Amino acid sequence: MPPDSSSSGEQVFSVTVPASSANVGCAFDCAAIALSLYLRASATPKKSGFEITYRGANADQIPRDANNLIVRAMQSAAAATGVALPSVRLDVQNEIPLGVGLGSSAAAIVAGILLGNELCHGKLAPAEVLRLAVEIEGHPDNVAAALHGGFVVAAKHEDRPDVLVAKADVSEKLDFVAVIPEVPLPTEKARAVLPAQYPRRDVVANLQRTALLTASFFSGGELSPELFRDTLHQPYRSPLVPGIAECLAFRHAGLAGVFLSGAGSAVMAVARHSAAEIGDALVREFRRMGTGARALVLKADNRGAQISSADLPASEAARPRFTSQK
Repeated sequence: MPPDSSSSGEQVFSVTVPASSANVGCAFDCAAIALSLYLRASATPKKSGFEITYRGANADQIPRDANNLIVRAMQSAAAATGVALPSVRLDVQNEIPLGVGLGSSAAAIVAGILLGNELCHGKLAPAEVLRLAVEIEGHPDNVAAALHGGFVVAAKHEDRPDVLVAKADVSEKLDFVAVIPEVPLPTEKARAVLPAQYPRRDVVANLQRTALLTASFFSGGELSPELFRDTLHQPYRSPLVPGIAECLAFRHAGLAGVFLSGAGSAVMAVARHSAAEIGDALVREFRRMGTGARALVLKADNRGAQISSADLPASEAARPRFTSQK
């Protein structure tokens, strides 16, 4: 979308991208759900260099230079459009904690690609945005949910760089309780504990539940904790943070399901009712095992990433609005 020079000196582009919870128990590396926790970023062209302001979760871990993941994704989008990325002022406000399995990197990647596409006047289709995001992230589930919203199943195409994806809206009647321990769990560490091979019975058990779980989300069918049961990754990752195993074994009349969010360390509970009560109980399970935790009650986000633009008056465009903060 080219800037409208008739009413402004510059045009500011803004994007909002939801968090996401991948794997959904049995759907290992297959599915994710977008959630009502957000990364918001605004980019305004400037004369030279990058200025980055960041406010929000894990501020001390966020680069304020070209190593910033949003900037790297913007550069990827620029390369795809064949247009040089202009210098920008980038303002980021992030609610998504890092390193706990809530899709913070996926949100940053999708935000950067969408902003880069707009800044370069590109015309990347959603499928191209998703393909670029998967190239950076390495797997499709989180980025597909962040881009499209809802419950998403995704797979890389075997013969092409395309991504196969299907989305279902998630019922507003369901609450998603993210229970976040004070101990982060890097994806690399969580991947390293997984075995190289699995017994056939474990793979079949997950395939059966993944098919049933997906059918339930797409049809609006009844969910139950048994549908989320996993044999491929949760048993191996649970010992990494005390309290995860106890949370996965927890049951409550209002509980529709519970699973490790992404690679962890957060645990996600799906609640038909009594969400706050379930969250408090799961926090107690972590604390009982010596791990501090907090609970957030969220909804599914069925909209996915949203981008908008607004003219910036020339008087505003002429002076810096953001400065690097550490």
